[in-house]
Amino acid sequence: MTLSKIGLLRAWPLLIAFAAACGESTPTDPTVPGAEGTPTPATATVTAVPNPAVVVVNPSPDGGYRWSGSFVVTITNTNLTAVNVRSITADLQQSSAGIVITPVVGTDEAFRFDVRAPGSAVAVNGTLDIPFTFYYSLPNGGREALVSLAFTVATDAGASGSVTSTVTLQ
Repeated sequence: MTLSKIGLLRAWPLLIAFAAACGESTPTDPTVPGAEGTPTPATATVTAVPNPAVVVVNPSPDGGYRWSGSFVVTITNTNLTAVNVRSITADLQQSSAGIVITPVVGTDEAFRFDVRAPGSAVAVNGTLDIPFTFYYSLPNGGREALVSLAFTVATDAGASGSVTSTVTLQ
């Protein structure tokens, strides 16, 4: 045997192992979405509908604020599993004809709100009515304001999501 044939015989097992791996597309990067062993984030989907969407406000019974208005937001669960409302955030901004009006520098909207949620769980195909009352005063002296609400929800399995809702106070 010549030296080149001996080298080829020794290299043969490596060539077979290399050829066997050609064309294989097994993902090995754990950051590739959908790669085996990598969990894909789950999303919980809900809707939030205010009732009424436009609230006629009244003078506030709280002496620290000029106006007050009440409404209910209905959270509807469209998932195949129950969800829990984990957090609610709210912001109130003065507005005119539904357009947010930025206050003059050095002034700001003053508000507080009461939430009377009867619980946090929303069953499959169920709803949860969450009543709100806002007490507020605006730097421009007016009464029209936009309330922006954000709700974060999660399932027991760890899926999460959020939804926003807007209410006009006038």
